[in-house]
Amino acid sequence: MGLDSALIKVLHELKLKIKHGEGMDYRIPALWDTFSYSGEEKKQNEDGTITVNPYRFFAECIEKNFLPLMKDNNNYSLPLSKIKKEGHEKGYIGGDWIKKSNVYGMQIRTSSAWDHDGDRSLEVKNKFGLNDTGTFIKTIALLPLIKRMGFKAIYMLPITKNSTKYAKGEMGSPYAIKNFFEIDPVLKDNMLNTTTVDDEFKAFVEACHIFGIRTMIDIIPRTSARDSDLILEHPDWFYWIRKKDLDKYHPPKIEGFEPFTKAEKDNIEKIYAAKEVKEHLKLFVPSPDKLDPAKWESIKERCKENKNIDFFQLIEEEFGITTAPAFSDCINDPQPPWSDVTYLRLYLDNPIKSAKFVGKDQPPYILFDIIRGNVFKGKIKNIELWEKISDIIPHYQRNFGIDGARIDMGHALPSELEKMIIEKPRQFDKDFCFIAEELNNKADKKAKKAGYNMVIGEYWWTEPRIEEGHFKRMIYDVAKLKVPVFAASEMPDTPRAASRKGGRDFSKLSVVLNNFLPNAVPFVTSGMEIFEVQPMNLGLDPQPDGRYVLPKEDPFYGKLAFFDKYALHWTNEGKEEMIDLIEGVNKIREKYLKYLKVENFIKINSGDDSTIVLAYKLDGKNEKLLLIAANGDFDRDVNLKVRLSNIEKKIGEKFKDAKLILSIKDDDNAYIKNNNLEISLPKGDVKVIIIR
Repeated sequence: MGLDSALIKVLHELKLKIKHGEGMDYRIPALWDTFSYSGEEKKQNEDGTITVNPYRFFAECIEKNFLPLMKDNNNYSLPLSKIKKEGHEKGYIGGDWIKKSNVYGMQIRTSSAWDHDGDRSLEVKNKFGLNDTGTFIKTIALLPLIKRMGFKAIYMLPITKNSTKYAKGEMGSPYAIKNFFEIDPVLKDNMLNTTTVDDEFKAFVEACHIFGIRTMIDIIPRTSARDSDLILEHPDWFYWIRKKDLDKYHPPKIEGFEPFTKAEKDNIEKIYAAKEVKEHLKLFVPSPDKLDPAKWESIKERCKENKNIDFFQLIEEEFGITTAPAFSDCINDPQPPWSDVTYLRLYLDNPIKSAKFVGKDQPPYILFDIIRGNVFKGKIKNIELWEKISDIIPHYQRNFGIDGARIDMGHALPSELEKMIIEKPRQFDKDFCFIAEELNNKADKKAKKAGYNMVIGEYWWTEPRIEEGHFKRMIYDVAKLKVPVFAASEMPDTPRAASRKGGRDFSKLSVVLNNFLPNAVPFVTSGMEIFEVQPMNLGLDPQPDGRYVLPKEDPFYGKLAFFDKYALHWTNEGKEEMIDLIEGVNKIREKYLKYLKVENFIKINSGDDSTIVLAYKLDGKNEKLLLIAANGDFDRDVNLKVRLSNIEKKIGEKFKDAKLILSIKDDDNAYIKNNNLEISLPKGDVKVIIIR
């Protein structure tokens, strides 16, 4: 690949600039040094960090970890399916590699963030002129650790350029997308001058592919930032209200509807008849090009002459209007409007089913039916916008070689647009993977029909409720689904597993169990491996005072990585134990992966709700059964007896003995006695056992 490689280009500049890093007390978490960095200035610090020359450190990381694995005839900026030839089982559809994968989820600007100059604050440019916040280049240094833990795919929260207009927090939400086709400039590394942020993302993808790790991005086709770059050319693709009405703008409350009701054909007349809905519709105004075409052309000309002009500020000041904030598609949902994003106009007319309830002069508006473009469709498709949206993923395929994507709010898109979004990428890469942002397991059939390979599912909610039996019951339900779900006790939007009941024991228990759940893909959110307790966001299953789980003296107390400058606690004590556990259990999963199929899964009754026992039939000469037993009660020990006679009949084998291959609490073996498997499970323990 040679000089065409973005990774090689990055390496060359880092080496040329090594002198720039001499004398810096630039600190990184010691955990990032996975390759025994050899710089003479290396110094161990008492705070769990090491001092390094940043240019030499990241250059040596690339030289030691990636260069030896690069093959000259491989173009690592292509999708991995075009680099690595893989055989597939019968019934395989493009993107089903996810079924045998395990996923590490991360937000780039957070996962590789660190207070490198030690001033107890994170800056995009610190006192060395370098990034404290995360960058693609710094994240390359995390890949050896991610590979060591056994992950085969990385899912990234949005990396596109986001808006800081009406921003929540210090950085703005990554989901407030200002430009679908530009990468967030905040992710550009200040160490490098000759590379662009595009070059650096490409280098990151190449490094992942060299390691055999696939890359997946998050795309948001239903909403955009309120000051989206699209406005300047297409103001009519957005919904507008008077700026002075922002304070009174909110989702209308409708009497007679239960909270979280959806707009449907049979309730739409009642929705439009509501008094608050009628008042809500009055807030909307035409787009600026319709209000005053001459003034609009003047703004466009000024922005054309001066690229630094804030066009949205001009619109707000000269027209007195602004884009209408988005809100939930659920009626009487208590959450306020989403102040930093708006909806895109997918149709240029009102929904066919709703049109008769509004006047012909009604300006474009946001309401519960409009949001649900999958149900309430117009006659006039905004086809130019549809073409642009459906080219987002192909853009990142052509330029960077990504391998998969999660579609945010895909369920709210017209089916024809959703089809375009899914079909186009597979014309470029037939093995491209799609994840549906469906948080309900019952969406499995719909997702499979639409072409998705998996859904998010509900484990993030049930696993922390292991003592009530929700986790256990879901295992058997998920085994019947048409597509797999993520096996995860925490997600980027949820509380952290280590902050739940059981704390670190729950984190360890769940990370082991998740590697063996039927019809599920193990998912770890960056930070789980170091027992991070602070949530990244409060969007799902928020807990009382869940934002304030860190000590008050912690510099990140009360901060949320979705919106603020935040660094993970890479120097937490006890992290090595969790990292070793993830590495060890992934090796076991990999060894027995071909047997971890629904058809090999054996349901075993195990007494109370919080005790879980799973088993899989093995076809080995001596090894007949893989069994996993877990005690999800964090207050008491359990002595378990599993009757083996029924299992022997089911699989046609006789069992002789048991061998413990993993335990997170003790090494007390499991024994077969009187045709029962006897297992001692301390509170919070998981044991993985081979029956022979």
